[in-house]
Amino acid sequence: MRQFDDNQSESPEPETVLAIRGAIATGRMGGPMGDPGNWLVEFWQIGRALRDHSEMLHGFQGTARRGLLSTSTRYLAINEPVFEQTNEPS
Repeated sequence: MRQFDDNQSESPEPETVLAIRGAIATGRMGGPMGDPGNWLVEFWQIGRALRDHSEMLHGFQGTARRGLLSTSTRYLAINEPVFEQTNEPS
């Protein structure tokens, strides 16, 4: 790592970016959280929240899909086309 530079750069060090991305990925995969008080714990928690929200969304989508298919099936079964039969002699 480079020595501290008085010039405040707008972008963080590459190692910092990798550490943050790794903590978020570890949280998303349900990996172990770092030691309490570690500065990366909050990023692990962000990853965990992303995982939880993703699971909730998938559950909602599955429920909505089943409901839509069920409703469509009932609608199509009830509203089958009715063909008129004429009683005209041939």
